[in-house]
Parts: sequence; structure tokens; C-alpha cells
Amino acid sequence: MHSYRAECMGTGFIFQIEDQAEPEKLDALCDSALEVLEDANQRFSLYMDNSEISRLNRGELDWSRASYQQQQIREKVVAWQEKTTGYFNAKVGGSEYDPSGIVKAWATQNAADFLLANGVRGFTINAGGDIYLSPELESPGLNRVGLSNLKSVASEGSGANLVLDLFSSNFRAVATSGISERGEHIWRQDKAAEFIQVSVVGEDLVSSDIWATAIISGGKAAWKKFCEKAEGQMVAIATTRQGELISSPGFVNVLASL
Repeated sequence: MHSYRAECMGTGFIFQIEDQAEPEKLDALCDSALEVLEDANQRFSLYMDNSEISRLNRGELDWSRASYQQQQIREKVVAWQEKTTGYFNAKVGGSEYDPSGIVKAWATQNAADFLLANGVRGFTINAGGDIYLSPELESPGLNRVGLSNLKSVASEGSGANLVLDLFSSNFRAVATSGISERGEHIWRQDKAAEFIQVSVVGEDLVSSDIWATAIISGGKAAWKKFCEKAEGQMVAIATTRQGELISSPGFVNVLASL
């Protein structure tokens, strides 16, 4: 088992790879995958004054001159706002435009695609708690994913309270959104702020991450919309402020036998 750790986009990335290649070769490939992530960070970080998106939001750069990647993300944002009936909202068209809810997952998928294109077949990427599993991952252990127990990873007692088993499953991604790590960082349309953590298990990381964010934002109304649209392609579990656990149809099928 080869492990590679790095910091990017203000969070930690962990690559775990099952491959017989030399560790130096795998490190070099992970270095290049990290460059894919860092390129996205340089373009989309709202914490960098000179990033492309900061310049666009300030009006210093016209959208007609924005990069292909920036245009692509904006198109995806608009499409997802429509698909989620507005529960995922990046506020396109103003100085508050913030596509952060899609960028990390999109960049992580690009990094994964780079590894796949270079012959790395069995691996996982932990992107700050959101997990991507490669399609040919054979390890039963790496196909198991733990869900956070609502405590920050830096706090005492942090860990998992549920374990998923995605071995022999079409589900290749697990995304979690909530308040345990970054507090209230999502624009809430649900004034009651009913959900404090949502995990979505799906076939790809972008869809899973966006729906996790949309459900946190929209509450029970967004949950209902998700269940209508999931159609076997995703399952989810949500934790309410009252300590209730709510799961979508089929979620129990991905729980691990312990």
C-alpha cells in the first residue's frame, strides 16, 4: 500500500494506492496530480486576491476573457442550480459568486482522471473528508468508508459512527457536508437549519458533493427533491439538530457488516 499526503485548497488530501510500481514513480504521479489540484486552487480560490475568480468578481477581468476552466465551472454551476431547483446556489452574476461547492470535487475528479490515464488503477483519494474510489479498486478494506461522528477530526473523540462497504458497488464516491469542521459555511435557504450533516453516496464525486451541499442548504424540501431524483444513482443519510438520522431508500444496502 502506497500513501501520499499533501495540503491544498485549505485542506488535506490523502492518496492511497494499490500498485506494484516503484514508490518513487507513484510519488511522482501523485505530485503531478497535486499540480492539477493546485491549478484549480490558483484559479478558483476566493482567499487569493490575485486568483482569476477574485479578479472576475471585482470586475478587473471580463468574463469574455476568462479561462476555459472558469467558463466550464460556471456552466456546470448554472446547470446544477437548475437540477437542484436552486438549493445549490453559487450566486452567479454578482460579486458574491462562489462556486466552491463544486470546485474541490471537480478538481479531485480531474486529479483522479490523471492517475487513471497514467495507468494507476486501484486507489482512493480522501479530499478533506470527501472520498473518491477508483472503478477498479479491488481491496475490500479500501472499499470501506467511515462517516464522521459529528466531531471535528482535530477534536478528542473524533471518528466514525457508521461504516459503508462499497465493494462490488457502482457507487464510487462519498461526500459529506455539515458544520463539524467549518461551522456554518453554507448559504442556508432552510431558515430552521434543520440538517447539521449530510452524506451522499453516489457514482461520481461531483454529484455527491453538490447534493450534500444542496440538502444542507434546503433542508427537508431539498431532501425530498433529492429522493425524487436519486433513482438508484445515489443514496444519503442526514443528521438533524434533534439528533435524528434520516436515510434515503436503499441506504441500508451500503452499510458494512461489522
